[in-house]
Amino acid sequence: MCLHENAAPHAVRYLNAQLAVLHDNAKKCLEEHPQARREDNQSFYALAEFVVQRPGVASYDPSKADSLFHICLGSPKLQFICDHDAILTLTVEKGHVVIDGQKANRLDVVELQAGLTIAYRVGFETRRIVGNDTKIGDCNSVIELVVLDLKNAILPSIEPEQTFGRNSLLRYMNQYLNLLHDAGNHVLFSLPQFGRVDSEIDITFSITGISMEVEWLESIYGVSVQQINSYMSSLWLKSAMLAYGSITGDITEPDQRARCFAEFNRKESGEFFRIKFGAPHVKILCAREVVLQFDIDELEFWENDDFSVPPIQKYTKWRISMVVNVLQGRGVDEHVVKIVYDLENAHYHHALSVYPDIDEGDNLAVEYRNTIITFFIEEYLDILHSAGYHILYEHDARWESIKKIKFESQEDSDGSWWSLDLGDSSGVCSRETIQRAKMYGFDQVVAISQGSINTQFTAQCANASSVLFHTWAYEQYFSASFKSPSIQLLSNNRAIIWVTLASGSLKALRDWVPCTEGDPYEFRDWRIAFEVSLKMCTHAELESAASATFMKTFAYEKHGKYEDRELNHIYLDLRHAEYIHEYSTYADIRTDVEDGRATILKLQAVVYYLTQHYFPQLSKEGMNVISSLPVWKTGNSLPSYALTSVAFHVYSRVEVARYNWAHVAAGMEPIIVVLGTTSFRPLPATHLEFSTGWIVQANRGFSHGTLSIARRVFIEERLLALLSNVNAQTTLIPLMVDPLLGFHGVRLKKWAEHEQRKDRSSKWQLQPSEEGCLKYIWEHCEEWRYKTEGSGDMMNATHGISCVTRNYVELPTAVKQGAMHIKVGGKVELSLALQTASSKSYNASSSVSWSTNVTVQTIGSGIKVNTFGSYDPIFTKASFTDNSAGKFRSPMDMLRDAFPDKVGLEALVQEIRAFEGAWEYFHPPAVPYSLASPVFNDDGDLLFELRRHGTASARVNATSPAGRIGRSSSPAFGRRAHSHVRVGRSSPVPHSPTRSPTCK
Repeated sequence: MCLHENAAPHAVRYLNAQLAVLHDNAKKCLEEHPQARREDNQSFYALAEFVVQRPGVASYDPSKADSLFHICLGSPKLQFICDHDAILTLTVEKGHVVIDGQKANRLDVVELQAGLTIAYRVGFETRRIVGNDTKIGDCNSVIELVVLDLKNAILPSIEPEQTFGRNSLLRYMNQYLNLLHDAGNHVLFSLPQFGRVDSEIDITFSITGISMEVEWLESIYGVSVQQINSYMSSLWLKSAMLAYGSITGDITEPDQRARCFAEFNRKESGEFFRIKFGAPHVKILCAREVVLQFDIDELEFWENDDFSVPPIQKYTKWRISMVVNVLQGRGVDEHVVKIVYDLENAHYHHALSVYPDIDEGDNLAVEYRNTIITFFIEEYLDILHSAGYHILYEHDARWESIKKIKFESQEDSDGSWWSLDLGDSSGVCSRETIQRAKMYGFDQVVAISQGSINTQFTAQCANASSVLFHTWAYEQYFSASFKSPSIQLLSNNRAIIWVTLASGSLKALRDWVPCTEGDPYEFRDWRIAFEVSLKMCTHAELESAASATFMKTFAYEKHGKYEDRELNHIYLDLRHAEYIHEYSTYADIRTDVEDGRATILKLQAVVYYLTQHYFPQLSKEGMNVISSLPVWKTGNSLPSYALTSVAFHVYSRVEVARYNWAHVAAGMEPIIVVLGTTSFRPLPATHLEFSTGWIVQANRGFSHGTLSIARRVFIEERLLALLSNVNAQTTLIPLMVDPLLGFHGVRLKKWAEHEQRKDRSSKWQLQPSEEGCLKYIWEHCEEWRYKTEGSGDMMNATHGISCVTRNYVELPTAVKQGAMHIKVGGKVELSLALQTASSKSYNASSSVSWSTNVTVQTIGSGIKVNTFGSYDPIFTKASFTDNSAGKFRSPMDMLRDAFPDKVGLEALVQEIRAFEGAWEYFHPPAVPYSLASPVFNDDGDLLFELRRHGTASARVNATSPAGRIGRSSSPAFGRRAHSHVRVGRSSPVPHSPTRSPTCK
C-alpha cells in the first residue's frame, strides 16, 4: 500500500479476509463440537449455518423432519458500491426450506440448490477509535470500524431466481440477518493505523472501479433519475442559449459563469482550451451519492489565447465522471423538492470516464487528458456551484397544475359588475373592491387584467389579417402553425409568454446555424415558455412605427395622424426573451429519455428559430403591442379623460416572480395599471400604492378591467362646474326696485343676471356621506326687511322678503341592475311678510321645485345616457294668511316671472355621453373596449368596468368622443312661450337636502 493512493481496494481485501476467517471459525466450531447446535450457541456459528426448528422440537437437528429452515453458507463476500452502500453476497452450500402446502396439514419441503447466491444491498458507516498508548508508540493509534446496517438490508437479487418457496426463504433470511447483527458480525475492522505516518489513510470506496451493472438506484430522495436528468438538461439548454446569446438577443460575450454548463474557455496559467459540453446526466450510487457524468462533445487546445486560429489539437466524445455527495435542499415551503451536490467530498471516477480517442502511448495526449481531469477535480465543480448549477433538481409540486392551465378566459358579455354584492374570486366583496380603490393623486387609473390580454390574443388569432399568429416559416428550416399565445404577468414589469405550436417541422442546428442536411423533424402540440419585459414607448420609438400593418390598427387610425397628441404603447420586449424550460411542454417527445442529446437539439433549434427570427418579425409588425393610448401634448379645455402624462407598471399585493406565480390565490393575480394625469399636471409618483385588487371578478371570475377617473377631475372640475351653471340659473335674488310700491316694487333676478352675483362662483358642497350615494348641495338665502314710516300718504309698514334656494346632486356609489342614476334637483322658497302700523302681521309664500334623473344605463357591452323626470319647474299655489291676498303681490307669479321655464342639463348629458360607444382613449390590440356599469366610490372617483366592445347584440351608436375634444357648449336654459305650471299645495322637493340655511 503506497502513500497518497486510494487504500479502498486494500480495505476491501482486509474486510473480506476477516469475514473468511470468522466463517472458518464458525465452521470449525460445528465440526469439532457437533453438540454445540443449540439455540443459545447460534451466534457463535451463525456465519456458517442457520437453523429454524419446528415448533415443539427440542433438538437443533437440521434434518428436514425437525427443522423448518436450514442453510449452510460459504464465506460471505463484501463488494463496495460507494462510501455508504455495499453488496453482501451469501452463497448457499446446502439447505432446505419448508413452506405451507396447498392441502390441509401438509408441509412441502424445497431443497436449496448448491451455489445459490443471495445478494443484499447493505448500508454502512465508519467509526474511528483513537487512542494513545505508550506501549504502542508515541503517536495516536487509529482503529477504524465498518458498521453494517444488516437490519435494513435490501435484496437486489437471487441467483438463480427462486420461484418456488421464495417468500418463505426471504422471511427466514431476514431472521438470519438479525441473528448476524445480534451476534456482532455487523462490525468489522478496517485497515489499522498504529505507526507514525505523515497523513491519514485515504479510503474512498466510491471510486474503486467495481462493476456497476446492477447497483444503480432508480431514485434518490423520492426523485427518479429520469427527472433529475431532465432538469439538468433544461439547465444545460439555458446555458447553451446564453453561450450563443440567443436568450438575451445579445451576441456580445456573455458571462462565462452563466454559460459554463454548456461551454467553457480557459485562457490562463499557460492553459488554452475550449470545452463544449453536451447535456450532463447522473447515475445514482446510493441514497447519498451520485455520479455526475459530463459529456464533452468537443475539446480544443490552442498554443495561446488567440482562439480565432485553428486549434492545435481536437478531441470529441469524452466523458468525465465525478462522484459527489448530494443533499436535500430546502425550498420556499413544503411543496418544493431540491437536490444539490456537496463540494466537500467530490472525487474523479476514472473507471466510469471515457476517452475514446486517447492513445495511452501518446504522452502529449495523456498530458492533455490529465490537464482536463485536474481542471474538473480542482476547479470545475466550484465554478458550477458559483453559477448556481450545483442544483441537480428543483421542483414545486404545484407546477404540475401549471402544465394543465389552458389560459382560455371565459369572457362574460354581461360583465362582472352586475351584482357588486357578490364576492369575487379573491374572497373580497366586490363592492369593497370598488370602495377601497385609492388613486393616490393620479387623475386616471386604467387596470387591465391578464385575462383581458389573453382574450385579446385570442381575438387577434381569430382575425385573418393577423397572419403571423396563424402560420410562419423561416426559409426551408422551420415552419409552424400557431394557436393563441398567452401570458402570465409578473412583478417588476415582467411576464411569462407561452407560444403554442399546433404543428410544424424544423431542422436542427450545427454550431448555431440551421443545418441543411438530414430530414426535418415534424412535431405537434409544443407549448414553449419565455420570460420577457414589459415596456412603454412613444410611437416614434416603437420598432413597428412605420409598419403598414400597425397603421391599420384602431389606435393609429384614431390618433396617429394628429399633431396635438402622440400614441404611447405598452409592449412585450420579445427581442430579449428568455426561454423557460420548466414551464414548457412538448406533447410528442420526452425530455427525460436516455437519448436526451437528440431531444435537446430539437429544443435548442425551436428556441433559436423563435427568438432569433419569429419574435423579431412580430416586433417589426407591432404584434408585440398589448395596449396603446393617446397622450396630449397641447390643447386647452381638454375633457376629463384626455391624458397629458402617463406611466404604467405591473400591480399586485405581493411580489410575483417566475418561481411563485402559480402560488398566488385566485383573484389576486397581477394586473397592469396605467396611471395618468390631465391638464399637464405632473405625475405624483411612478407607481400606484396597493389599496385593492381593482379588478372586480364577481360574476364568473372574469373582467377585462377597470377605468377610474378621479373626483377632482370629473366631479369637481367637470360635472360640478357644469352644474354650477344650473345653480346660477336657478338661484333667485330679490331686488327692491321701488320701495314705495311695496311688494309690487320687488322683483326676483337670477344669480347669473345679477350684477353683483354673476361673477361669483356658486360652488357645490359635499355633505357627510350617506349609504349608497355621494350628496352635494348648493344653498343660498337672502332675506331683508324694509320699513316705511312718516306723515303724508306714505304707507306706514314693514315689508319683509326671504328667498331660499336649495339644490342637490346625488351620485350613486352602488350599481343597481347595471344602471347609475344621477339625481339633480332643487327648490326655491319665497316668503313675504307684512307688518302694518297697528302691528298686524300677514304672510304669503310660494315655491318652485324641479328634479330630473340622468340615467347611465348599461346596455349590451356599453352605456346609454338618458334623462328621466321633469325638466319643467313645478310651482306651488301661493298661500296667504288671514285672507290677505290683496295686500301682496302673488309670490307664485314672482317666481314664475323669474324662474327659467326649463332647467336644461344638456351640457352634463353631453359630458357623460363621451363615455358611450367604443372607448377611444385606451386601445387593446384587437377589439376596442367599451365602458359599462359606472359607479362612484366613497372618494367620489368615477369607475367603469371595461368590456369588449361589440360582443352583445344591443349596440349603442354614439358620436366619437375624439370629435368632441375642444368643443364647448353653453347650458341650455331658455324660455318657452307657454310654461307648464302645476298649481297645488306646497310639497317638499323630492330628495331635498335635510339641512336648510337659516336667514337671520
